[in-house]
Amino acid sequence: MADAKPKELPSQARTRAEISAQALHRGTWIRIAGPLSAVGLGILAAALYLHPVGVLRWLQTTKLGWSGVSSHEIALNDAVMTYFDTNGYVDQTPVLMIHGLGPSAALEWRDVMAPISEAHYKVIAPDLMGFGASDHKQTNYTIASQAAALGQLIDALKLEHVNLVGRDIGADVALYYAVDHPDKVERLMLVSGGLIGARGAASLRQAYIPITAAELRSQAEISFYGVPPLPDFIYQRMMQDVAADLPAQSSMIGSIPKDEAHIRSKLGNIFNTLAVIVWGGNDKVLSPAYAEAIHDLLPGSATAIFKTSGHNPQLEHPDEFNDTVEFFLKQTEGGR
Repeated sequence: MADAKPKELPSQARTRAEISAQALHRGTWIRIAGPLSAVGLGILAAALYLHPVGVLRWLQTTKLGWSGVSSHEIALNDAVMTYFDTNGYVDQTPVLMIHGLGPSAALEWRDVMAPISEAHYKVIAPDLMGFGASDHKQTNYTIASQAAALGQLIDALKLEHVNLVGRDIGADVALYYAVDHPDKVERLMLVSGGLIGARGAASLRQAYIPITAAELRSQAEISFYGVPPLPDFIYQRMMQDVAADLPAQSSMIGSIPKDEAHIRSKLGNIFNTLAVIVWGGNDKVLSPAYAEAIHDLLPGSATAIFKTSGHNPQLEHPDEFNDTVEFFLKQTEGGR
């Protein structure tokens, strides 16, 4: 006679029941999550097709939110400006980061804002008027008008003194504000731009006013650095998305001769302002020779060349860029 099967202990029965319940729960979750994920991916793919630049901005804004950076709107004299900030405390030293040309607008500082805030600075990055989510009402945006809007933002936020970081044509906006309000600006960092003249303006127009989808691909790969290559038809769709920002970009480039002449005429106002010029050694848009020219115009300024960076050192080498910004902000000689 065969041996009888051993009787299962109560503890073994409970364990078996728990394992079965867990397997059932996992199976149910997989059956629910699978279709939901497919629907979510489908919605994202459709949105990417309809508004690719908008989706890329949304993804980057969402990622910024996870790092403690929030987006706000503020009513200025005649328009609404959007800006990102790192919250923090009211007594933290403010650092305003002014973006350059391209579809990412203020999001070009996405790898900079949170790390700089961790060094106990309040970082603010606005979308200039006619860019990103800020109002697109005016048809003739200039460096001067953007500097005026920046001043309205500074006044609205009740900032007594600021540190300005401007990249590309945003460097000219920072310079324009600084020479008109030298008492408000403690430090000035110019990144890949500033006082570039007519020749530099032509280079910016060629690089940032795309005529074909192929030209836009090159621009988007820089502006949304780190995003995987996208299909050709997405770049065709992007042409429609970026069209809203192109008038402001084109007008600002056109204002360079006149507004840079204003800056040059008043450079003596910022003679004692602590300044540094940061450039990419492999910048194909604006040659590093511009950095030396600006350095000559700003006696006492320092120059930092990122040898392997292009036109966007803050995106290409964020860790080294952030270290440079933090080191600069801690300097006090010549500042307040």
